[in-house]
Amino acid sequence: MEVRHEPPSAETMFRLRAPLHVGFPDGHAVKVDDWSLKALYTSELAGRDLDGLMLSVPFQGVGVYFPIELEKGEGENEYLFRNLTGRQRETLALFYRNLLSGRMTTAADMIVALDTPVDLVPMGETEAERKAGEARVSSRRSRTLVNLAYYGTLFLLVAGFLGMVAWNRLSTVPVLSAHVAAATSQIIAPVAGYVREIPVPVGAKVQGGDILLRLDDQEALRLLTEAETARSETEQMLSATQGRLAAHAAQRAEARLTFRGGTERFDQGISVNTGDYHDIRLKLEAEANAQTAELERLTARIASLRERAEATALAAPGDGTVTDHLVRPFDMVRPGDPLVLFELDQPRSIVAHLPSSSTLKVWTGMRADIAYMRDGTRVALQGEVRRLTVDGTGANQLLVAAIDVPGLTPDESRRLFIEGMPVSVVLRPELLSRWLRSWSQ
Repeated sequence: MEVRHEPPSAETMFRLRAPLHVGFPDGHAVKVDDWSLKALYTSELAGRDLDGLMLSVPFQGVGVYFPIELEKGEGENEYLFRNLTGRQRETLALFYRNLLSGRMTTAADMIVALDTPVDLVPMGETEAERKAGEARVSSRRSRTLVNLAYYGTLFLLVAGFLGMVAWNRLSTVPVLSAHVAAATSQIIAPVAGYVREIPVPVGAKVQGGDILLRLDDQEALRLLTEAETARSETEQMLSATQGRLAAHAAQRAEARLTFRGGTERFDQGISVNTGDYHDIRLKLEAEANAQTAELERLTARIASLRERAEATALAAPGDGTVTDHLVRPFDMVRPGDPLVLFELDQPRSIVAHLPSSSTLKVWTGMRADIAYMRDGTRVALQGEVRRLTVDGTGANQLLVAAIDVPGLTPDESRRLFIEGMPVSVVLRPELLSRWLRSWSQ
């Protein structure tokens, strides 16, 4: 560690009018009335040899003597102290402080000053340090300019950083997370059954209505067979009833002649006795009507079951690509089980989640900068917000923005984006450009 001593400014060194005596080796002494802790100020020392000097500090009628070293200073009649020891410095400083404060120097204070440890390191600058400092240290003005430039540069850097942070908060909208989303749909099993056939392989392009998978609905087929058998039996019973009814109608003329209620009532179709013509006729007609109604019900049920069986041929909801098979042939599935993943021929988009507090900062058509890493290379695209929705409720509510890249075809979007891939999204309100446009209008 380098320690640099710098003497205090001369303006802070008060000069005293108090007697000190400087003795020469030849016994001659000079009285000095103007002095400070820095130097002696007298014209009596001009032109004299300054080696072997003794300084006398008056103390209650006696003097405390110690050797000193002096050198000519820059000021007029100024002689600077050099290499004062700790005890010498404390003794002189004690006399100096008491004169400034108006106190009398006590014997105890003098003893304490004289008892100063000899290894006390003086804070003043030695001659060697002064010369070394003059050789290596620039002037006070230069150091001041350097410090001003340093702290000015530091201030500009901090102010620029804070300004950049503030500008980013104003010029961008925070995005919590963003990922690639595809127009993917799942083909769901409508009924329970076995997977009979998967005619389209993964990755194949299909058109809307093409069959993607066929199920074997055993329950529907069983019920359909039962309904068809019941209909056949009902048709046979209805045919027999209608034959009996036709044979009974052939006996009308004979029954009219033997009818006990009279021909008029017979012609009106009124039955007067159990087992007469009209009683049997009415029973046969009722039986035929019931069989006809049952036949109609069975026909409708057969149509419904046949439609259910035909519904097991699952078709593509539109033009697109088969992305994955979730089942294999002969797998047993239940209603609601996903069978096939299908992606429509639509460009993949970006789904960005934002805080609900950003509702008033985002709008459709807003610019969005999209970036992600691919094989160690940064890929950047520019998109637009196409749709805004809300996900969640209460404190967990998020604003969801759907972002598209204009002019991107489905194949290009599949080449650039992998479904579910995380991306970086920066939404830019472009406040400055909007303000300029509004001002120009």
